[in-house]
Amino acid sequence: MKLLPLFVLLFVVPASAGSVGWAPESPRCRLLGDEALLDARDPLANLRSRQEAGNALRGVFDGCPHDFDVLHYDLNFSSLNIDTQTIAGNTVVTFESTIDGLASIDLDLMSPLVVASVSGPGGVPLAFTHASDVLSITLATPIDTGMTSTVDVAYSGTPWNEGGGGFGGFWFGFPRTAYSMGVGLDADPPSMGRTWFPCYDRPCDKATVSLVATAPLSDFVVSNGLLASVDTTGTEHTFQWDHAFPISTYLIAVAQASYRQLSTSVVTDPRISVWFHPGYRTKAEVSFQNVDLMMEAFEARYGTYPFDKFAYMTTNKGDMEHQTCVSHALSLVDGTNNYDDILSHEMAHQWFGDCVTYGDWRDVWLSEGFATYSEAVYREYALGSAAYHSYMTLLMNQVLNSGQTDGVYDPTQKWGVVAYEKGGSVLHMLRGALDNDALFWQVLADYRQNHLYGNAVTTDFLDGVDATVGQDMGWFLDPWVYGDGSPVYDYSWGSVDLGGGQWRVDVAISQVQTTGTLFDVPLDFRVQTVGGDFDFNERVAAASESFSFVVTAAPTGLEIDPDDWVLDVHQLGTTSADFGPDVAAAQSLALLPPRPNPASSRAEIRFYVPSAGPVAVELFDVAGRRIRTLVDGVEQAGPKTTWWDRRDAAGARVASGVYWVRLRAGHETRSERVVFVD
Repeated sequence: MKLLPLFVLLFVVPASAGSVGWAPESPRCRLLGDEALLDARDPLANLRSRQEAGNALRGVFDGCPHDFDVLHYDLNFSSLNIDTQTIAGNTVVTFESTIDGLASIDLDLMSPLVVASVSGPGGVPLAFTHASDVLSITLATPIDTGMTSTVDVAYSGTPWNEGGGGFGGFWFGFPRTAYSMGVGLDADPPSMGRTWFPCYDRPCDKATVSLVATAPLSDFVVSNGLLASVDTTGTEHTFQWDHAFPISTYLIAVAQASYRQLSTSVVTDPRISVWFHPGYRTKAEVSFQNVDLMMEAFEARYGTYPFDKFAYMTTNKGDMEHQTCVSHALSLVDGTNNYDDILSHEMAHQWFGDCVTYGDWRDVWLSEGFATYSEAVYREYALGSAAYHSYMTLLMNQVLNSGQTDGVYDPTQKWGVVAYEKGGSVLHMLRGALDNDALFWQVLADYRQNHLYGNAVTTDFLDGVDATVGQDMGWFLDPWVYGDGSPVYDYSWGSVDLGGGQWRVDVAISQVQTTGTLFDVPLDFRVQTVGGDFDFNERVAAASESFSFVVTAAPTGLEIDPDDWVLDVHQLGTTSADFGPDVAAAQSLALLPPRPNPASSRAEIRFYVPSAGPVAVELFDVAGRRIRTLVDGVEQAGPKTTWWDRRDAAGARVASGVYWVRLRAGHETRSERVVFVD
C-alpha cells in the first residue's frame, strides 16, 4: 500500500547520470573478512523499555496457529450492485482442523452484512450466530486433527467501509465502480476481508481463492489470479477468477466497472494487464508505459515474479497491493509518469508483502519498508546509481524531518514514515554496511526463499540476515529495528603537516542524540584535499570517539557520510578547521561555501549561529526569485548543517546553473554561490 505524498516528486533524473559507488580498492571496513567483529556492548542495552522488543523476540504470529486452518475460499456473488450499493452471494470456506474434537468455528464478518443461512457438506443446515462481527458456526459433527470440512455462508447487504477520509473496506464510487480495499488505516486490526466475505481475517492464515461474480454486460470484473472463464447471457456476464497461490485475506480483492484493457503495444509483458476506466486511454498509455521496465528491474534484483499474472486496476481510492491485482487510484492516471514511484512500490509488494507476508501487523515494515526501498531500486535500475542515492537521501530526509522516532518494529503509526521511509532506510543502510552488493541481494533472496508463499516476522528477517552474512548483525540492526531515533553526530577536525608530503587528519566525533539509543554503524569519512578526495571508514559505536587518517595532500575539508549511507544528522563543531579559529573566536554569523561546488545532485550547506533566535536559509536563482526555503524557524546557537537536494519548493529538479544561498539571522545576512551542473 502506498499513501499519497503531500507533494509530487517528479521522476526527472538524467539517464546519463554517472555511477556513484565504492571502488574495489575502497578502504571501507569489511564486515565479512577474517577480522573478528567484536562488540563490547549489549546490543539491546539501550533499546526501548516498553514491550515491543520482547514481543518481537518471541517470533510469534498474531492468531496463528489456531484451531483450524483455512485451505480455500470460494467467493460467489450474484450481484455487486453499484446502483443500490449492495452485494449478495455466498462463500464456501474449506478448512482443516488442527485440534481433536473441533465442534465449531468462528469466522469474521462485519455485521452490516446479513447472513441468511449456513450449511455444511451435502447442504446440511448448520446452527449459527452472528453478533459483534463474529459468525459462530456449529459443525454438524466434530472433526479431529487433519480432517477437512466446509461451511457455505449465504449473505447480503451493504458492506462496511471506513467512511469519508478512510481507506479500507468495500466501496461504491464515481466513476461507477464497486471495489474492495484490503487494509483499514484506522481499524484495529486493519484486515478488511471481513467487510465483504466471511473469513479468518488474519495475515498469517493463507489460503487459495476462487471468485465468481455476475455483472451487467457493460461491466467487467477483475480479481486475483487468472480469468478462468466468462459466461455471457443476453443481459449479463459471469466471470470466474482462480488464484492457486496462498493469499492472506486482506490481499483478496474484487473490482467491477466498465473497464477497458490497455493495449499490448504499451505493456508488452504478457503477464501484465492494465484495466482502466473509460475515457482514460490516452492518459493510461503514458502513465503505465514503464511497468514493463519495473517488472524487469524487480526480476533482476528479486528473482522471477512469484505469481502467474499481474494487473493494475483503477479504483476511486488507492493504492493497495492486492495480490496479482493492484488497485491504483484513478486520479493518478494523469498522462504523466509522476506516479511511477507508486506503481513500482505496489508491484514490488508482490515479492515482499504478498508472496512473503508479515505474520503480525506489528511487522508491517517488512512489507511497506521493503516496497518503499524498491522505489529506489527501480530508479537505480532505470537511471543509475546517482538516481538511487538521490532518492534514498530524499527518503531519509523525510524521516529526519518527520519528528517520528520509533524503531521500525511496531511503530506508533502503522502507516506512517517509520514503517515506510525508515523501513526502507534500514535496508539501504544494511546494503551500505555490508559493502557487498552480491551479499546484500543474497540476503533478500534467502529471506524470500525461506518464507516463499508464507509468512515472516521481524525476527525471521533478522535471523535470516545473520545466517546469510555468517555473523550476528544485531549490533547494527537491533537499534534501528527496536530502538528510538537516529544518530546525531557532533564532529570536529584539524590537521597536522607530517612533512614528506603527508598530513594527519584528526577527527573527534560524538553521538549527541537525546534518545536512549546509541547506534553502532560503519561510518564514512571523506577528507577533501588540494589533490582530491580520500575516503576512510570507521565503526562508530561509543558516545565519543576519535580517529586519525593520513593523506598525501593538504586537507581542505571533511565530510561525514558523504554518500548518505546512514540515517543521521551531522553538525560541525566550532573548533573544527572548517570554521577556523577566527570564526570560533569571534562567534559571528557565518555561512561557509556550499560543497561540493560545482555539485551535480546535492550540496551541503554549513553555517554558524552565534546566538539563539530566528534563522532562515533560502535559495534564489540568478533573477532573484526565491525558489525554496531550507530552514525557517528558531535555532539554538552553534554550528548547523543542512542539504539542498537540487529541488525547488514543488519538488521539481532545478536546471543546471548558478544559484545563491542566503543565510538570515536577526538583522544580519550572509550569501554564498552554488553551481549545479549535469
